[in-house]
Amino acid sequence: MRRLQAQYLHEGEDILSTMGRGGRRHQNLAEEEEAQLLSQFTTRAERGGMLEVSQVKRAYEKAIGHSVPKSTVYRMLSRHGWRKIAPRPRHPRVNLRRQQEFKKN
Repeated sequence: MRRLQAQYLHEGEDILSTMGRGGRRHQNLAEEEEAQLLSQFTTRAERGGMLEVSQVKRAYEKAIGHSVPKSTVYRMLSRHGWRKIAPRPRHPRVNLRRQQEFKKN
């Protein structure tokens, strides 16, 4: 509050029309560096391979030099358009009755 008052006394009413601070002030990596880090996992993901967040987390921690919570990695993946897709437990057009008959024979 005092800072705002001091700015008002120094600069006048112009400070009231300025935008807020905003932005990612506590980031570990810039968005370009994050994209570069994720590029090593892109080829495997495009081929339909499973991406384990623990591997991404290890690479992220190695890049920044200290440990981070898993939520940091999930937020980074979300920021770059990655989403969680789990494999289906069975095919959508499976015929369970025929499978049971096959198991009996």
